Amino acid sequence: MGKDEIESLIERYDTNRISIGTLGSHSALNIFKGAKEEGFRTVCVCTRDREIVYRRFPVVDEFIFVDRFSEILDEKVQERLRELNTILVPHGSFNAYISMEDMLGRLYVPMFGNRRLLSWEISRDKQREWLLKAGLNLPRVYSSPDEIDGLAIAKLPGARGGMGYFLADSPKSFYEKAEKMVRNGYLSREDIKNIQLQEYVLGVTAYFQYFRSIIKDEVELLGMDRRYES
Repeated sequence: MGKDEIESLIERYDTNRISIGTLGSHSALNIFKGAKEEGFRTVCVCTRDREIVYRRFPVVDEFIFVDRFSEILDEKVQERLRELNTILVPHGSFNAYISMEDMLGRLYVPMFGNRRLLSWEISRDKQREWLLKAGLNLPRVYSSPDEIDGLAIAKLPGARGGMGYFLADSPKSFYEKAEKMVRNGYLSREDIKNIQLQEYVLGVTAYFQYFRSIIKDEVELLGMDRRYES
């Protein structure tokens, strides 16, 4: 979806009745709360099993129910989003449920920010490139389980919330734990092929969430939680 197509959609919007929309997964409450505080209507594309979360808080004005989040690509859903003058605010679940090809080629709803940058969310290699260019020291990456010679963390690509991560300290422990994860249904054989292995560096397990406003020229600390990452 090119810039001209986006501008063409925006021209048909009633800019006095803009709605903020997103997928109703784990990241949506913060987005909807912020949108309401700024005076926007909100639209939640949601599955029925998650509806209760958003009914408990008065932050959603309009629900669009789907069986799967990928149905946001259906023309009826997109047409309704455009009727509501919706601007989508993406988060990690967009990458988890919608491919980059579909995000760029089939999602004809304006999106806040540059949707091409979402490709960095699903590529640990791209994320690593970014961090290295920033001059940060990063943990070692193992190209094969057979290279493991100390404590390592096995990570999945994409935005899956840490699901399926595990620790291994040798090739033997990696293969044993990977097999157990597959047997228990946490990982597939394909997941094992795509796992990234990284040196596990011990330290503080606090994960900081912050937002930098280029309008106000300030950084706001939104919160923190515990993450076993490296």
